[in-house]
Amino acid sequence: MADKKDPKDKKKTGGRKKKPNTGKAPAGAPRRGKKKSPVVENALARVPSKLPVKIEEPEEEIDPEALKRGDTPMSLISHLDEFRSRIVFTLVSILVIMLLSFFFSDEILSFLTKPYTDTGLKLNVFNLIDGFLLRLKSSLIAALLLGFPIIIFEIWKYIAPAINKEERGFARGMIVVAVLLFYLGVSLTYLALPMAITALLSFTPPDMVSMISASDYLSVIMLFSFAMGGIFELPIVILILTKIGLVTPAFLVSKRKYAIVLVWIIAAIITPTVDPLTQSMVAIPLMLLYEISIIISKVVVKKKIRRMQAEER
Repeated sequence: MADKKDPKDKKKTGGRKKKPNTGKAPAGAPRRGKKKSPVVENALARVPSKLPVKIEEPEEEIDPEALKRGDTPMSLISHLDEFRSRIVFTLVSILVIMLLSFFFSDEILSFLTKPYTDTGLKLNVFNLIDGFLLRLKSSLIAALLLGFPIIIFEIWKYIAPAINKEERGFARGMIVVAVLLFYLGVSLTYLALPMAITALLSFTPPDMVSMISASDYLSVIMLFSFAMGGIFELPIVILILTKIGLVTPAFLVSKRKYAIVLVWIIAAIITPTVDPLTQSMVAIPLMLLYEISIIISKVVVKKKIRRMQAEER
């Protein structure tokens, strides 16, 4: 006997026939994804979002002292980029001067070899390519000598923003003095060459012939010339060290006797000869430079004391 359906059930279904549940979603209905496991949700949470996140960086505080000096605040990358651009400009300038000097390499070689050829001897070339290399080397020496002011100027432009405006005039004067001292040292080396060469050749036995390479001769000239030019920058170095506070006039005076011994050792190295006259031509100017450095150090210290007293008032 068939069971009778309850009329209440009919009302609940709205009188419609209930479809059997097949486990499939009806057509047109939105799909509902499966519930993700906690492991999958944690793994997805660790994956960084592909969308860029804008992070607001805190504004850097501008140093008022830097603004007074006219120094624009720059990041480390900007400083390195400026440093690189100045190095590139300096190297390109030296290269251009070197290429222009190559056209005058005959005159440059004649000028550089004159202290040796005046002795009646000739320099020698031992390789096929040495003639071309000699011209390049002489052009390089001329480019470095003529381009030295450019090197100093680029260094000045890089460090100028860190110097107070009141001291920039003094610093410009020191740059001019540094260039002049460099050329003075180079000139002194060239003037001392004839006596040094004559003294050195006198040691050659009479039954032997001096066959000196022209390339080696130019290398020695370049080494000693730039060494003397650098040594003549001693007053500028002492001035900077005094302004920083690493050196005092009392320290320089107390170390004078050691400095004199060191000066004569340097003179003996730069002028490889036992001739005392040649060594004196190098040692005496170096001793004078040391005394000038002491005077400059005293002037800098006095100015620093006066400035401190003025600030206290």
